[in-house]
Amino acid sequence: GMGEVYLAKHPRLPRYDALKVLSAAVCADSEYRERFNREADIAATLWHPHIVAVHDRGDFDGRLWISMDHVEGTDAARLLTESYPNGMPPALVIRIVTAVGEALDYAHQRGLLHRDVKPANILIADPETEDERIMLADFGIARRLGEVSALTGTNMTVGTVAYSAPEQLTAAEGIDGRADQYALAATAFQLLTGSPPFQHSNPAIVISQHLTAQPPSIAVHRPELSGLGGAFEKALAKVPADRFDRCVDFARALANRSAAVHPESSQDPDATRYAGAAAGPRHAKTPAKPKSPKKSRGRILVVAAL
Repeated sequence: GMGEVYLAKHPRLPRYDALKVLSAAVCADSEYRERFNREADIAATLWHPHIVAVHDRGDFDGRLWISMDHVEGTDAARLLTESYPNGMPPALVIRIVTAVGEALDYAHQRGLLHRDVKPANILIADPETEDERIMLADFGIARRLGEVSALTGTNMTVGTVAYSAPEQLTAAEGIDGRADQYALAATAFQLLTGSPPFQHSNPAIVISQHLTAQPPSIAVHRPELSGLGGAFEKALAKVPADRFDRCVDFARALANRSAAVHPESSQDPDATRYAGAAAGPRHAKTPAKPKSPKKSRGRILVVAAL
């Protein structure tokens, strides 16, 4: 990996932070150091209940580090693998997609892209309980909308191929928030079915599929969710102009179509907890102090970003 993540006791405040320390090999790259410092500063400007907050950054003996919120729980990729290998319940996915969609739209309104939306970067504390919290991690490769990629080399190497929008893979000019929407839709597809829309051991084939192939129908994996197909078709459109205007519009389309197909879900508070940004974020209780903090990569959720 690119480094390690530790659970660190704050030297002055009564709290624990996740401390991400980059490897010596990565830190030896002067271009990367410049990009890391710049993007950590960008990430630190974001303040949203569904975004993992960045607190500080620095350099210790030539090793770059960044501190951020420590969130106890799991991530969407691990939750999918361990608890729902054939796909999560629609109500849970709708909550995840809407929370992340709100976070992305917030960043987009401030001129920032995430560029690496995927299940492993979605952290979930106390899933499917009253204290459930959903947070988007790793704005470490965030960049300003429309900015020239002088510090990143090429757009196609920055994100994760399985979730990357066609315009990212072709290094197109003027990439906007609809690229993150595409990645969010690919993520939602995987959370519902267990697999991303396009999957192959050869990344070049996956890239080709993103550029030219129509995504598979979700009904192939879960026939009972056929009513959601239209929302995915729009959010996964090859041309950005054919997608939803905002990420929360995609989330709302999923929620509305799910309620139409399964009316009983509209009476389920879990199904509508996040159904629409207008409802506002749901605040959870302040988490308890972590037990037996260790310098370990085990359950520190921000490690998913590495």
